[in-house]
Amino acid sequence: MLGKLLKHEWKATARRYGLFYLILASITLFTAIIHAIPVDNIFYTMGEMALIVMYVISLFGVMFCSTGMAVVRFYKNMVSDEGYLTFTLPAKVEQLVFAKFLVAFVWQVVTVVLCVLSLLGVFAVGHISFAEFSDGVSYITDQFGSMLPVFIVIMLIGMMYQLMIYYLSIAIGQRFGTYKILASIIAYCALSFVIELVLMFIILGIFGAVGFVEMSMAMSTMEGMTGFYLLTGGMSAAVGIAAYFVTCYQLKKKLNLV
Repeated sequence: MLGKLLKHEWKATARRYGLFYLILASITLFTAIIHAIPVDNIFYTMGEMALIVMYVISLFGVMFCSTGMAVVRFYKNMVSDEGYLTFTLPAKVEQLVFAKFLVAFVWQVVTVVLCVLSLLGVFAVGHISFAEFSDGVSYITDQFGSMLPVFIVIMLIGMMYQLMIYYLSIAIGQRFGTYKILASIIAYCALSFVIELVLMFIILGIFGAVGFVEMSMAMSTMEGMTGFYLLTGGMSAAVGIAAYFVTCYQLKKKLNLV
C-alpha cells in the first residue's frame, strides 16, 4: 500500500512542482542573458542590478512555495474535510504520513539543487570561463573537501527536521476544531522555541562537562567542527524521528476532523 500512496503523491504533486521549476528556468535564462551582455552604461547596470535582486528574491520565493505547498497539502489531505476520504484508505497512519513526508522531502532536495545550479549558472555565464570554474571547484574541494559531505548531510537532516516539525504542529493544531490553522501556527512557534531551548541546554551541558576552553580549542580544528556539526545534526535527526512518531500518534488517537 505504501507504494501506491507514493505513486499517487508523486502524480498529484509533479505538475505543480514542474510549474515552479519552469518558472525558475525562465527567470534563470532571462537573468543570465541580461547579466552576460557587456554593456557599459550606468542605466543598464542599474537595471541589471535591480534584475539580479529580483532574481535572488524569486529564488527564495521558489523555495518558500515549495515548502508551503508541502505543508498546505499535508493540512488539506490529512486534517481538513479531505481527511474523511484519506483515512478511509486501507493504509496505516504511519504509511500516510511517511508517504507525504518522503515525497515532500525529495521535492525539497530537488528544489534546493536546482536553485543552486540556477545561481551558479546566472553568475558564471559570460563572466567565468570553464577553466576558472574548474579551478574554483578544485579550490573549494581542497579547502573544505572533508566538510562538504558533512554539510550535505546536515542540510538534509535540517530539511527532514523542519518538515516533521511542520507536520507535528498541524497534527497538534487539528485538535482545536475551527481554530486548527491558528493553533497549528502557535504549536509551531512553541515547538520551535522549546526544542531550540532544550538543544541549547544540552550543548551547553556538553561544553560544561568537557570544559569550555577544551571545547573551544577542539572546535578551532576541522575535525572538531565536523564533530560538532555531526552532534547537532544527530540531535536534530532524533527530534525529527520523534516528531514523526508523535505526529502519527496524534492522527491515530487524537484525530479531530470536525
